[in-house]
Amino acid sequence: MAPYGADTTATQLVNDYADLIKDQVVLATGISPGSLGGYFIQSIAKAGPSCLILAARNPDKAQQTANELSAAQPNVKTRILQLDLGSFKNVRQAAADVNSWDDVPVIDVLVNNAGIMAPEYKVTDDGFESQLATNHLGPFLFTNLIMKKILASESPRVVMVSSDGHRLNPFRFDDYNFDVRHGA
Repeated sequence: MAPYGADTTATQLVNDYADLIKDQVVLATGISPGSLGGYFIQSIAKAGPSCLILAARNPDKAQQTANELSAAQPNVKTRILQLDLGSFKNVRQAAADVNSWDDVPVIDVLVNNAGIMAPEYKVTDDGFESQLATNHLGPFLFTNLIMKKILASESPRVVMVSSDGHRLNPFRFDDYNFDVRHGA
């Protein structure tokens, strides 16, 4: 039986894995206050990472999370990164920003946590359905654009947070933008 289960708390996990978090540079997406990503960041900050990079579509929400972190863990350095995963132009700019930071030579852990669920149908400026772009294509592009900094880590990690929503209906590879009305 695994040592962890449905009743395991974030505090227990952080305590058990503190030595793997301490002094690491962690970049996490989707870190708005009150969100799963915001709670994740607040939890791992207790283990003393060297830097937490807070990536969010809304810089004001990222700043709010940074302020909460500073109040609770004043010794943990934070950086804010404006990142809209639904815009390839913005993803490229955010990656260029990260790659230009000389004071952050490595990203030890990238947590792709941001996502949207069941938004009103919209196609992005890049021509993709918004949920596909934000939840899959944007994170894939961002991860690959900062890969040199990830691979510069002694022990790099890329974490993709997802749901099991794909079990409800298979992915339509032949109609990824929902251009064809099925069953209508």
